[in-house]
Amino acid sequence: MNEIDVGIDFGITNSDIAIKSDGSVAYKSFSSEKNIHLSFNNIIKDLQRNSVVRSICVTGGKHLDLPENFDGLKVSKKNEINCIGAGAKYLSGLDSNFLVLSCGSGTACVGYKNEISTHLGGSGLGGGTIRGLCKLAAQVDGPEEIDELSKKGSQIGDYVLKDVVSGPIGSLPEDSIAVHLGNLDMINKLEKEDICKSIIYLVATNIARLAATTAVTSSLDKVVVVGRSPNYSLYTEVLKKWIEYSGLEVIFLKDGEYATAVGALES
Repeated sequence: MNEIDVGIDFGITNSDIAIKSDGSVAYKSFSSEKNIHLSFNNIIKDLQRNSVVRSICVTGGKHLDLPENFDGLKVSKKNEINCIGAGAKYLSGLDSNFLVLSCGSGTACVGYKNEISTHLGGSGLGGGTIRGLCKLAAQVDGPEEIDELSKKGSQIGDYVLKDVVSGPIGSLPEDSIAVHLGNLDMINKLEKEDICKSIIYLVATNIARLAATTAVTSSLDKVVVVGRSPNYSLYTEVLKKWIEYSGLEVIFLKDGEYATAVGALES
């Protein structure tokens, strides 16, 4: 059997795994268990079916609660912020400094400067918010269904600038959101498609502004996006629009949802 090095990022919803073998990296994902010990055991036992696990690095969630050793192997515990930065660096191949926007159940901003990762803030808004609000307001929970519905929806529940002011506000375009889900006259007329679209707009718009403000104040001109929330096509569209509006370059990474896991191997 082949020998592998394993990096695991324990998230609230998903636990992501980077598997290095013979210089190449592959990825897997498992649904997270509430008990991190159970998640960890399930992951390692699954990998051991077809491979010899040579080393284990863990981060995220309550990884510090895990044992120091497992099946005679040391469990190397890595700082999550360092892993986010190292993973984004590995996947992007960038030589310059950048802001990492880690879009998971919540959102974190990590500055990567001179090979040092620094936590610059974040938000409780994220992919978990999208799923929670869509379930609450539209009885829809699956990410794929939310994504498909949002593509078909309207924004009749939102107020945009052209709805509420008679002229421009600074240089903002007229389709900028003035009030998310603020058109109370239309609330009872919204279909599931409209609700999902407005909720994604609510989260993505505010995360884009957070990213842009954090990057500008940190003198960083690139935003590298990782995590699963960009799997919502509308989320990616909104992030791109508003981050670029601030004069910044935005980069969406292939396999970005595994950035923190591969960063556990690289940090």
